[in-house]
Amino acid sequence: MGWSSGTGRSHVARLTRQSWIARVGRPLGKGSLFFATRLGVRVAGVDVPPAPPPAPIWWDHHDACAWVAAWLTVRGRGLVGPRELIADESWQGEVKASPGARRRIHTPDLVGIVPGRRPAAIEVELARKSKARLRAILGLHSRWIAGGKTGACVYICGNADVHKLVIAQAKHVGLRTSDGSLRVELLDTIKELVREESAAVPRGTRLAKGAA
Repeated sequence: MGWSSGTGRSHVARLTRQSWIARVGRPLGKGSLFFATRLGVRVAGVDVPPAPPPAPIWWDHHDACAWVAAWLTVRGRGLVGPRELIADESWQGEVKASPGARRRIHTPDLVGIVPGRRPAAIEVELARKSKARLRAILGLHSRWIAGGKTGACVYICGNADVHKLVIAQAKHVGLRTSDGSLRVELLDTIKELVREESAAVPRGTRLAKGAA
């Protein structure tokens, strides 16, 4: 956002005093996780049900999604966040891991918006899924791209093993990095890009409205 670290901490403290955000303390070295309260969601005017305080099992995933949102923001992209996607049935797709398996509903973690282009569905994949489950989700994205709903699928992976698995399974459903239908990045790479690009934003500069 073009803020100094001190300004950022000041904003966090002010929003906490107003009860618009709350925090959970994570293990030493991982910092705190801040989230919008019920009041904060109402004040922000976002038409979604408020989320309960995040359970520890989801902390790393929420943290990764926040980094991806920051990556979109510093690049001037718009985004649709997780709670908005859950509330919008048009972003819910059916997936079936195997012929005898039960159909499940899947929603991407975020959607990136670039004016004049079809949106990109974004998946944050920190740990390995079964090949069948991953291929079913990739198949959903392949259908969305073929139908014109999205222009690409982006996977943000927690480690090199997951990165390799996504690329291998994507080939089975016709998604490839070579034709732009698929982009696969490591989370550590995204973090580094955020740090580099945010450092280049002049202090006090406000990013485009709707990008954050």
